[in-house]
Amino acid sequence: MAIDLNTKRHESKERRLDREQGKAVLQQQQSKIKPSDSLNRHQKFIFKKLIEMIDLDNTPLSSIDGIDLSQLALELDILAQATQLINKDGIIIKNKRNPAIMIRNTSLKNVSQLLNDLNLTYNRRITAVMNSIENNDSSVDPLSSFLSDDEDD
Repeated sequence: MAIDLNTKRHESKERRLDREQGKAVLQQQQSKIKPSDSLNRHQKFIFKKLIEMIDLDNTPLSSIDGIDLSQLALELDILAQATQLINKDGIIIKNKRNPAIMIRNTSLKNVSQLLNDLNLTYNRRITAVMNSIENNDSSVDPLSSFLSDDEDD
């Protein structure tokens, strides 16, 4: 069962202290998040952009999350490359389905699962935006601007 680190529900003092302690530990580990050495330069750039876009106060990550973030950066790069190949070569190549379609579909599933695992799904981000509005924070959904920037390339 997932624990909401930012809950406003009534809970025992002990439970609240445990939650706050857990959040503090995760926030201290955030500076240790590094991309995997296996990523190429472009994938490390994507990793860095992902870290910049995540509201680390509302979605604290630890160094172990660097593995998932590295995989997410890799999958986003694969997704972009497969999409470029599909756009360039078309859906059908010599009367056969373009193999890049299967690669793209697999990558989409992997991206979706990783976003879910990292609590970066649409619903989670909407909750963060709503919390920001309630707290008079003017920041907007950071992932939406990243995704819209990709469409321009």
